[in-house]
Amino acid sequence: LAWLADHDPLTNLFNRRRFSEELQHMIERAERYSHTGALLYFDLDKFKYINDTSGHQAGDELIKIVATMLSKTVRAGDVTGRLGGDEFAVILPETSEHDAIEVAKKILTQLNQTHLSLNSRTHRVTASIGIALFPRHGNNVHDLLAAADLAMYQAKETGRGAWHLFSDTDQSRERMHTLVYWKENIEYAHLSDNFLLYLQPIVDLKTGETVSYEVLLRMRNQKGEILSPAGFIPAAEHMGLIHAIDHMVLRKVIEVLAKVQKTTDRATTFSVNLSAHSFNDPELLSLIEETLALHQVNPEYLVFEITETAALENLPGALNLMKKIQKLGCHFVLDDFGVGFSSFYYLRELPVNAVKLDGSFIRNLAQNPDDRILVNALCSVARGFGKRITAEYVENRTIYDLVRDLDIDYIQGYHVGRPRPYGAFFLFEEDLKLESEPKGNQA
Repeated sequence: LAWLADHDPLTNLFNRRRFSEELQHMIERAERYSHTGALLYFDLDKFKYINDTSGHQAGDELIKIVATMLSKTVRAGDVTGRLGGDEFAVILPETSEHDAIEVAKKILTQLNQTHLSLNSRTHRVTASIGIALFPRHGNNVHDLLAAADLAMYQAKETGRGAWHLFSDTDQSRERMHTLVYWKENIEYAHLSDNFLLYLQPIVDLKTGETVSYEVLLRMRNQKGEILSPAGFIPAAEHMGLIHAIDHMVLRKVIEVLAKVQKTTDRATTFSVNLSAHSFNDPELLSLIEETLALHQVNPEYLVFEITETAALENLPGALNLMKKIQKLGCHFVLDDFGVGFSSFYYLRELPVNAVKLDGSFIRNLAQNPDDRILVNALCSVARGFGKRITAEYVENRTIYDLVRDLDIDYIQGYHVGRPRPYGAFFLFEEDLKLESEPKGNQA
């Protein structure tokens, strides 16, 4: 029992509690004797994909292989730990910056030679390692782990299989604390099911009927406050948590769409935003296909909004994925149309069914005659390509009246409907708890 209290039973490495105790002891010793030590921190790239495609047993086997490799690679006096899931850490006592980097390189080399073969699948292992020095980068466990964590995500930004040494500038420390704050809240929201779907109506300009809803994500933090995605989405993208959020949103959206199709006669479409990161997600296509089949949802009522900025980052990959998703029966909208230099090119190249005019042109229609000229021109081009047109940021009666005189099919904005919890539109769950509307803009 004493051994189990200190060790991870799968790998025989120290668990997070005991590892943290060892790290605190090493930090105090380094300060007392004016030594330098290092903390290496990493997780396995695409580990969730391995779990999902080959099962948790395969994932466990891979964790054990990596733990064995780690124990054989580090020095006798070093301390290794499994902090949870696919997270590993190594304490290097009395180590210089140069030696810490060399150990990190050695671990990466060994990981590159590690693979798992199971059921005719071969999974290769890559990781990105964050390095933090103590007491230079932190004189307590919390700050040092946060520094190594941030360094790891900076390593991931340079490409898989890299290392990065934490920078101890004031800006880096401020960024570290900000990311730690968001990481804790994002993980809490996942565990507590505190990601909330808000819907904003998209209205047929001619009939006044709601024909679609854009899905907007909100997050309830540990204080119970409802937060807009402006803060947590960039943090999630930086820390590699965005795919998990995307998957959760898609599962929830398709589940709600299934209930709408089964309990009402309304032909309602849900529109979900895809970021540039979505096109680098190897699991996205299968997730959409499997979840649609599971809930028996008509894919025609699931629409994805993509910006040209997102497509620009990986145009061949974006085109390939969009075509495969379209084969499932889903549709695409080109969002923020007109704001970039290449809008017309993307309108021709991307397989989109409709466009959504960038809000910057719509919100100033009353004050800026030039915007009216631009909007007319954008509508003419979009219509020439046979696309349906939506104007967003219709925030008041004045803009509404101006838009009615334009060649526009649908409108979206506070004047016709504010974002609200999905239960405010579809009351099909007895235990539904409506959330108060968050402050801030509609995005």
